[in-house]
Amino acid sequence: MGIALLAPVPARFLKSALVVCADQGRVAFGTAAWELFSKVDDEYGAGIPVLIYPTHPDHDPDHLCTPSFVGFRAAYSHMQKSKVGKHPIPALRPIGTVDGDEPDTGWALFWEVTELARLPKESRIAITSLTGEGQNKPLSAGFVPHGPMLVKATFL
Repeated sequence: MGIALLAPVPARFLKSALVVCADQGRVAFGTAAWELFSKVDDEYGAGIPVLIYPTHPDHDPDHLCTPSFVGFRAAYSHMQKSKVGKHPIPALRPIGTVDGDEPDTGWALFWEVTELARLPKESRIAITSLTGEGQNKPLSAGFVPHGPMLVKATFL
């Protein structure tokens, strides 16, 4: 059974995140989960699979949210600290996170991924096929991650 990082990301940023990743080779998302990303860097390192769960269906103009399913996959690169609340390379942030109507700024930590891709509908990953690290039972069908977490799955 393999390990992956399951992370919620607001759906409104994912379309531009795909563009940024394609153009720059990586994309950065903000977080406050210091302990988790320190553990990921120390124990798993670059390349650990990232499963992205699009959130906030009420702000999803591209209809990327599919309740109970992971819709995107990527490979973890590393975390990047910031003393000023902004990523040191603004071009790595999805459009709309830095400016726009609802910017997503003020993070002291960013996690970067490569190989970001939207999963085809038939390949989306059911949340019920994942088990939280340290747990024995799979996540429930109605589970919505409220922060990044490590998960186990037989297909990883």
